[in-house]
Amino acid sequence: MDNSYTPKGTLWYWRIPQLAVGGSVLAFAAIFILGGFHEESTRQAIRLSAKIAAVLFSMAFSASAVHKLLSNSFSFWWKMNRKFFGISFAIVHLMHLGFLLLLQQCFHPVFTLAKSSSLVAGGMAYLFAVVMLLTSFPYFSNKLSPKQWKLLHSLGGWWIWAIFMNSYAKRALQEAEYVPWAMLLSSVLLLRIVAKFKSVRDGAA
Repeated sequence: MDNSYTPKGTLWYWRIPQLAVGGSVLAFAAIFILGGFHEESTRQAIRLSAKIAAVLFSMAFSASAVHKLLSNSFSFWWKMNRKFFGISFAIVHLMHLGFLLLLQQCFHPVFTLAKSSSLVAGGMAYLFAVVMLLTSFPYFSNKLSPKQWKLLHSLGGWWIWAIFMNSYAKRALQEAEYVPWAMLLSSVLLLRIVAKFKSVRDGAA
């Protein structure tokens, strides 16, 4: 979630979270309206919100690497909008947490049965998401130095990536429907590694 650049016509750029979050809300509402309010519909909302969040996160976390490799007008637009993809991710990810809490309270003790290590790791991911969301806005980001801000978003980004990757990689080994998401997250890692190598090579040239 980048606050290093505030584009002109900010209202237009806010269309990204408006469309991403608004579209997600409509999809979640459709699940419960068409399927009714029960455990399976709640689990469907959990799965869908996780997948949408993974895509939005990948868009934000890979934006800089993509621009380093392509350096064209599209990659520039992508990089300049990573803040808004990041904000969209955080909101949808918190909605995902809301569905998990709904499952816990109404249907299945998902948190009660979870391992303590999983709860701590997942809790840290949500903590990073919230702090990164807040520091995407000037009021909070101005309280950090540029170095602190970069360190926070770098650590948070890698932690969230690891949580997503661990979850989808394990599921992909058992269910084919999760393979695309595991591949998406793997491609984010590859893009960042290649972009870093290019930066080092260009710096040494």
